[in-house]
Amino acid sequence: MKRLGFLALLLITLTVTSCEKTTDCGCSPVESYPQTYNFQNVDHSGQDDRLDMLSEIMAYVKTSDDGNTISQATLLNMFSNDGYTWEKTELNSSTKQIADKISSDANENIGIWISQLADISKNPGTGSNGTAGLVQNAGGTRQYLMDQNGFHLAEMIEKGVMGALSYYQATGVYLSSSKMDVDNETVETGKGTAMQHHWDEAFGYWGVPNEFGSPGFTYDKTAAYHRFWAKYTNEVNEVLGVNSRLMEAFIKGRTAINNKDYSARDESIANIRNTWEEVCAAMAIHYLNGAKANISDDAMRNHQLSEAAGFIYSLQFNPTTRMGRSEIMNDILPVYLNNLYEVSVGDLNTLRDLIASRYELEQEKENL
Repeated sequence: MKRLGFLALLLITLTVTSCEKTTDCGCSPVESYPQTYNFQNVDHSGQDDRLDMLSEIMAYVKTSDDGNTISQATLLNMFSNDGYTWEKTELNSSTKQIADKISSDANENIGIWISQLADISKNPGTGSNGTAGLVQNAGGTRQYLMDQNGFHLAEMIEKGVMGALSYYQATGVYLSSSKMDVDNETVETGKGTAMQHHWDEAFGYWGVPNEFGSPGFTYDKTAAYHRFWAKYTNEVNEVLGVNSRLMEAFIKGRTAINNKDYSARDESIANIRNTWEEVCAAMAIHYLNGAKANISDDAMRNHQLSEAAGFIYSLQFNPTTRMGRSEIMNDILPVYLNNLYEVSVGDLNTLRDLIASRYELEQEKENL
């Protein structure tokens, strides 16, 4: 991490304007924050490792779309970082893994998707309604390995892990009271206080560069950070302006911790949870729109509906979610997205409108 000079690290500047220099002027202080996430003693290397591992996992999983066989044992070894040699050599000395950080509510679902993927990939024929296999788009330029109901299992695994790992760990674990109501006095060089470190780890799961969303920042789709939540936050940024909003919440929260202003910290926690959930819901709407535009193309429609389903599934992993696990697993996915070959535009409009209403995105839904 960059080490900045003293002046660049001032965390709060109190400026009194239009007042006499008295202690009872009644003026409100103006708070100043860094524009980028450049603080002393920041370490989220464990989160970086897990995101790098997930990148390699997904690269392997998506070879199934080319007709390659996926080994369930290999995938499980990758998730547990046990007996697998990573392409990124630094990961081979890492003690981190993904499996032990996934929400317990997701273990069964993700395990089923992995098992199905491995089984279907052994000898994939042509997929269709009721038959698992490879499904080509109308132009013959793309194909996806899908189950008998049209779910693109690679997308279900990716979006499911994004929700049950990164989203859950950031919003539900590291920003929870168990990780926030801890020591904020003793500084460990390179990591800061326990509270600072936990905040930085939550930030690390977002997977963005320190300058993300700041004035002058240009998103680079060729950069290593173009993946997972960084990618999808930026995807809806033009409509929702979430890049700067989410980054500002992380910066303000870290600044508040440095300043021991726990009321401001808690306000930032609420903003992070709400804004990140907005990204998740908006991406579900985005892919429902995409599926509507490709309603007559089995491959493209089902691929985009699988992404939508994955984001809807992920909404449950925020502790303050507006759409909980019971509703998602009982009233939404099995009702609207049970068999992707049989959905109608009316079904998709109803589901999109339900999500848009719940997340106050009615004005933006057509543009997502």
